[in-house]
Order: sequence, then structure tokens, then C-alpha cells
Amino acid sequence: MVWAKGRSAPRPGALGAAAALIVSFSLAFLPLGLGAGFVPRALAAPATGTHGPYSPTVDQCAICHRTHTGQGRNLVNKPAPQSTLCFTCHDGLGANTNVEAQYTDPLVPANNAANREYYRHDALVATTHTRAELDEFGGVSNRHSECGDCHNAHTANAADATQTTTGWTASGRVADTSGVSVVNGPAGTAPTYMFRNGTTTPITLEYQLCFKCHSGFTVLPSNTGFTPSQYLLDKGVELNPSNPSYHPIEAPGKNTTAKMAASLSGASPYRQWTFTTGSTIRCSNCHASSTRYNQTTPPAAGGDLPPHTSQYQGVLLQNYRDRVLKSSAEAYSNADFALCFLCHSNVPFASETTTATNFRYHGLHLSKLAGMGAGGTSIDTPGAGQGNALCAECHFRIHSTTYKNGSQSIPGSRLVSFAPDVQPVGTTLSWRSTGTGTGSCTLTCHGQKHNPETY
Repeated sequence: MVWAKGRSAPRPGALGAAAALIVSFSLAFLPLGLGAGFVPRALAAPATGTHGPYSPTVDQCAICHRTHTGQGRNLVNKPAPQSTLCFTCHDGLGANTNVEAQYTDPLVPANNAANREYYRHDALVATTHTRAELDEFGGVSNRHSECGDCHNAHTANAADATQTTTGWTASGRVADTSGVSVVNGPAGTAPTYMFRNGTTTPITLEYQLCFKCHSGFTVLPSNTGFTPSQYLLDKGVELNPSNPSYHPIEAPGKNTTAKMAASLSGASPYRQWTFTTGSTIRCSNCHASSTRYNQTTPPAAGGDLPPHTSQYQGVLLQNYRDRVLKSSAEAYSNADFALCFLCHSNVPFASETTTATNFRYHGLHLSKLAGMGAGGTSIDTPGAGQGNALCAECHFRIHSTTYKNGSQSIPGSRLVSFAPDVQPVGTTLSWRSTGTGTGSCTLTCHGQKHNPETY
């Protein structure tokens, strides 16, 4: 039997009944104060799950807890942060999920809070976290992400999330954790939040976990001093199904046209899932570890998609270019919008005109504007733009169109809201759609005046 870190050992559940009995018998005669470094790697998985739940008197509890020599909160046998304890198994040698590798991946940059560039939910920093069932976020500025903020180590399991018309259920990986449920009001208004403590009221839908930190339930960091593309916005407001348009986290989207259905089912070099206009999606279908992307054998839509770290800003599963505009001679590239193409077809965007989407000039804007305009390349600079456009210039807020930049006169449908580089004609900055694939824009972008431009 192998106990030491760094040596091979069977994963939990790999031992036979006889070996499991030996392990249990041996542990029964070991004092709880044996030492904080003692972490057995081979234990039979209990019928209820690898982590438990166990009764308070069984020996398995000693794998993580020490009665007299606990070094961390809740008598855990490793000092803070909690990841120090979790990585004794989740390091590729014990558990079959190597979470430590996600945090040591050299391709994952460090967070840069000064520029609002985030690549990881930082579980490597000790915080004020005590117990997840306590409300540590509501109405205060105390956002943090130790392991126990998202996982209940006693009841976590490998059950996948399942899709419903009100969102995806909480997967077993975040089972019995705390979060925030909402009762939504009119479009653009803050919902009523209710804390779910994870014990008597666990989360039932996965986005409820995310809302604990990314909604107005807590005190979000101020946007003062930051540019619009760096803003941290209230996801509880943005994802309200009463809004004119939104990505379908809490309810199916409102664009049910045949063209949208074709976009969701068409060809894509990055496709992972095929949703429909009646689908809901998970936050982690976009925000997940970049190592989970697999074009050959994509992960299940409700499967293991941890938003721990990513090489892409925003902890995204794939790249999405949304701050630095194209230089004057830079060509269109699918890779700039790979995140979109996880679900949407890329076909309409490489040709000048197409009828594959409700706006036939998508390809014109993304691939035929090289050398147009003489502005800079920051999407936050009024009048910038000197080459091919980015998706984010017309779809600036991709969660929803609730937060418009400036005084734009737009209906808010089809996720259209303009970036700061797009300027008005006189005092008018507007987009109108008939809903049948025709409409008009009144604006100036990449040096071109639309006054108005019909399509």
C-alpha cells in the first residue's frame, strides 16, 4: 500500500473489498493526531460517494480532518487556502480529476485586476471563507473563491447537469452548495434575491451558484476609473428573461427564427454542442477551463466543465476577441470568435453577403473592411476602427442588451448594442429591425457614415 505523495496508487474505488477492509482496519488503530502530512491515497469509495457523506465516527473523516492537530478552519489537516488540502488528492495521482494542473498550467496568465483581466477563479489565495452555508457575500464587498465556495466536499459527486426550461440543474460537482435564487421583475430591473444556504435550501439550478458573486446580491466592484469593456455588470439584471434579448441561461432565448435555428445547427470548426432555439445553456458552456475544449470528442453539455482557470480572458472555454480592434490589414479569422462558434455556425462570416443570418452583411463587416477608417484599435475609443470589424462592436454586451453604452436608440433585440468606438450621426445612434431580416442603422463606424444605411 502506498501513502506518500508522488507515488502511484489506486484511485478511490479501485480497491477490492478485501483491500478496503484492510485499509479501514488499519486506520481504526491510527491515532487522529498521527500528523498533518498523513493523507492515505487508497480508500474504497463508499456507496454514497467518494467524499461521503459519512457518519461522524468513521475513519475516513481523518483523511481531511484532525481533532487535535487541524491546521485550518473546521479542523482540516492542511493550512489555508483550502486548495492545499484539496490538491493532496486532486493532483493527478489520487483523484481522477487533476485540478492542481489547471492552476499550474503555464498557459494560464495571472489575473490582472488593474485591467480587469481575469483568467482564474483564484482558489490559491487564503480568504475570510469559513463555511459555505453562511452568507459571506450578501450586501458586502467580500467576493472570494476558495474551493468550498463552489463545492461541498462531503456530498460532491460526478452527476451531470440536466437541461430544463428554467436553466440547467446543479450538477453533482456543485451539489448542496450555497447560492442565490431570483424572482425577476420587469426588463432592466434588479430581481429579488434569496440566499440558499446549501443545507436546508441548496441550489437547484447551476446559475444560482454563479449569482452569489456575479450579481447585485453582493457588492460588486466599482466601475469608476475603468473603460466600458472592463465593466463588471450585474448578471442578475442582465440575464432576466423579461429583457428584450439575452443569452438563454434562465429561459430559452427570444430569437426563434429559422435563421437562428440554422445558425445553431450549421457547420463550425469549433462546434461542441448543438442547441436549439428552445434550449437553455449553462454559464459553464462559455466560462470553463480551456483544457476542456475538444473538437474530436466534445464534453457533454451538462458534463464536467469547471470554470477554474483558462488561457483565455474571462475564464472562457475558447477565445473571444472583444477589446483590441483589427489593424488596417488584418484578415478575418475564425479563431477570433471561436467562443461563438462553439454553438453557432461560422459559415456566414467569411463571405461578403449571405442570407444565412437575419443580417446579410455580417460577412461584409467582418471580412471586407480592411483599410477602412483611420482610428486606433481600442474598442473603448470613440471613432476607433481601421479595418475589419469585431462581433463585439455591434454585440457589445453578449450576456444581454440591458446595459447600453451611452444613449443609444435601439430596441435591444438580437443582442445588438454598440461599442464605444461606434459613434452617432449628429446626435443619433440607432438600429432598427423589421424582424424579417431588413432594417436600418444610423451611426458612424470605421470612418463610414450610415445616415441611415438600410439592409
